[in-house]
Amino acid sequence: MAVLYMDRASIESLTEKDIRDIIEENATDTKYGNLYDYYIGNHKILRETKRDSTAPNNRLVNNMARYITDTATGYFVGQPVVYNSQDEQFLGMVQDIFNYNDEQDHNMELAKNCSICGSCFEMLYMDEEARIRLARVPAKSGIMICETDSGFAEPIAFIRTILSKDKDGNAVRKVEFWNAYLVMRFRSVNGSRLNLEAVEEHYWQDVPFIEYVNNEERTGDFEGVITQIDAYNRVQSNTANYFQYNDDALLKILKLGDVSSQNIRDMKEKGAIILEDGGDVEWLLKQVDDTALENYKDRLKEDIHTMANVPHMCDEAFGGNLSGVAISYKLWGLEQICAIKERKFKKGLQRRIELITNILNVMGHSFDYRDIVPKFRRNKPQNDLETAQIVTMLANDLSLETRLQMIPAVENVQDELDKLEAEKKQDKEDFGIYENFVKAFRQPEQEVADGPEGEE
Repeated sequence: MAVLYMDRASIESLTEKDIRDIIEENATDTKYGNLYDYYIGNHKILRETKRDSTAPNNRLVNNMARYITDTATGYFVGQPVVYNSQDEQFLGMVQDIFNYNDEQDHNMELAKNCSICGSCFEMLYMDEEARIRLARVPAKSGIMICETDSGFAEPIAFIRTILSKDKDGNAVRKVEFWNAYLVMRFRSVNGSRLNLEAVEEHYWQDVPFIEYVNNEERTGDFEGVITQIDAYNRVQSNTANYFQYNDDALLKILKLGDVSSQNIRDMKEKGAIILEDGGDVEWLLKQVDDTALENYKDRLKEDIHTMANVPHMCDEAFGGNLSGVAISYKLWGLEQICAIKERKFKKGLQRRIELITNILNVMGHSFDYRDIVPKFRRNKPQNDLETAQIVTMLANDLSLETRLQMIPAVENVQDELDKLEAEKKQDKEDFGIYENFVKAFRQPEQEVADGPEGEE
């Protein structure tokens, strides 16, 4: 379980023993490990055996789980999130922190972990140079404790587990309990009892952890179709078994006569067999209904894509120079799950900005985290000509900033606006130099036409 709900009084009264009990009760959850196994290709089919040890036992993994996650994640945040604010100083400081942390890649990995496990955590901390850093915490390594008295799940504590080995090869488990003002550090070696080693204050003025969820139920994108993936792996493996069996099929020979093994080898080399009257030769083959088998596979694939709301992008229906409307209809199901992802992910980004703002304000600023607004853009196939035409037609109705946000190639709208302003300034300076040059060039001609000063 990645999230626990408690009332504030119960959370604030937690003892060292209570914290230790919560940690132990939630240490055996295997859900996340199983989902991650499916993403990396460690499927159930790899552990299946045959009753007949001599029968072909192909175990093929068709990693639909990885395809679903990679496609959904790439569509969702393949185009980086952009941020807007009227406070350019505030936005610039936050954007510098994001750039220092390679936030675009960080967001991609957060979204991928949410797609696999249904949720993921983020930790904010300060490095040795007092710079704000972002770190991912897998769902299996964290427990968010939320207060429900306020009407919504407000984070009020977090438990983080770190597994490692010391220099002697001992298994070390470190556990941290964080609340809004302190952190308690526990340690266990080789499965021993967790011992409290330190209690320290921190400076975040809040729990410095954020939960990102895929949906309200915290389910992964392929979690609901694992049984269909298993069925598809099985039928593909059995198809390979049929072909292997028939490749290695036994040869049945009737009435070959009194021959030796050498005689049979000679017949195979010469390509001829001499049989007695009434003799016959045939392979013992398994008959496969190819049409029914392929129809079954197609149905399974269709069910997987339909249930997961992730289309088969290699389908011929996606070929050709489709219009934006046609593409949108084909991606309708994927757009629906991404709309849910966006609302949940945006809440996490806003909390991240709030925590960063707390630190900036401690340093002497007075920013409001609500002044920065994240904006998502889908990474879908684009008809560039159509997009350019739409942006041009809206020139009199929308601001330049809004129109730049509609262009997929523009990753940072503020940077693009700054570049445009710099180009205008440079053009103006260049034009001023040109005007001065023209005036300087024409002045001698004017003096010749007028004659010496005072001369008529």
